[in-house]
Amino acid sequence: MDPRRRDRIKVEFKKAEEYLSAAEHLQKQGLYTPSATSSYYSAYHAATAAFLTVGFDNPHKERFVSFMTALQKYSSKLDPYIEKLETSKDAWAYNAAIDYGESDSLLRFYQTRDFVLEIKDFLRRAVKL
Repeated sequence: MDPRRRDRIKVEFKKAEEYLSAAEHLQKQGLYTPSATSSYYSAYHAATAAFLTVGFDNPHKERFVSFMTALQKYSSKLDPYIEKLETSKDAWAYNAAIDYGESDSLLRFYQTRDFVLEIKDFLRRAVKL
């Protein structure tokens, strides 16, 4: 893998960790909707980092299946969460009226944390980060 792509992967994954940290902080402060939003962005950047390992510069729906196939060899547990992320992405992006309560926000945070940890493990195996 070329150094430029490796650097992009590192940057995307760092963003994922930053958004995850923000989501945790917001959750603790009782700001549940912003926490859920930060969780979404954390998962998005983690997924982007993983996409980059298989050569995708811009993850779109048509590339989703290829990403799941590449990722499945590392962890089949991710498939349902990635699918849910893809289907809820539009609702999160276009419906600003979505309001998350404490339990929904906490669930999103925990799912995202697990997802980011799985991606981190994937990246260690795939690109030796």
